[in-house]
Amino acid sequence: MTSNATLLAGANDGGLPDDPVIVGAENIAQVIYGEAEGKREGNIRRIYHAISKKELPTFKLGGRVHARRSTILRWIEQQENAA
Repeated sequence: MTSNATLLAGANDGGLPDDPVIVGAENIAQVIYGEAEGKREGNIRRIYHAISKKELPTFKLGGRVHARRSTILRWIEQQENAA
């Protein structure tokens, strides 16, 4: 049986986008704020606050928060342009 399925643009062999998903608020905070020693807990709280207000583009799977790296970077760029 042959398959005529077309992969998504930028897709890997499994047909999924080749864009890493960030798992957990701590890892999302690290992408946004970097390696901020001593401010880690505050940054994680900021992430949860932004999620609760639906200000940060995230989604939940299995009770954990996830975000696509490209979506977060695009969101940051939008915030910069709006400032």
